Amino acid sequence: MDIGAFLAALALAALASPAGATVLYKSVDANGVVQFSDLPPERGVEAKKIVVPESTSAVPGAIRSAEGVATAPPRVEQNYLGDEAVQRASLLVDMAERALAVARRPIWEVADPMKLEGPKMTGADRERVEYYRKNLKVAQQKLADLLRGKLLAEAQIMTAAAGAPVYGPTGSPIYRR
Repeated sequence: MDIGAFLAALALAALASPAGATVLYKSVDANGVVQFSDLPPERGVEAKKIVVPESTSAVPGAIRSAEGVATAPPRVEQNYLGDEAVQRASLLVDMAERALAVARRPIWEVADPMKLEGPKMTGADRERVEYYRKNLKVAQQKLADLLRGKLLAEAQIMTAAAGAPVYGPTGSPIYRR
């Protein structure tokens, strides 16, 4: 087979492949049931054509445009990005997660398809994994407590800056007799 014929066949195969979108047809049958199909409906049936872009995410159709994706973290996260205590606590959580993964690594083995049970954990394996799991929970709790305290302090500052609360209309009471 010569290279020219091969390239022509390759070009035809590329043109015959899907164009990066799926077409669905939405129609309502005689009983009032909404139906979706990838095949065009019969003649005379009114159907709405829906073009669904292909997505690489796990959720079909969950493709986002560039302007739909947030470019900067929300204001609350932005306040804590430069905070050294939050960074330190977050780093401790990351290290605890990695330590737990390393502790679980010796237990990982390829399962034998001829056996119904998976790899067995010894008592020492269970103790080691539980120790690192507790360390991870402690690190996560410390980070949560730190963030909760910062949010509470921020809320108290905002409440104090807002002044005294107003419970109803100000001015002369119009409902008194």
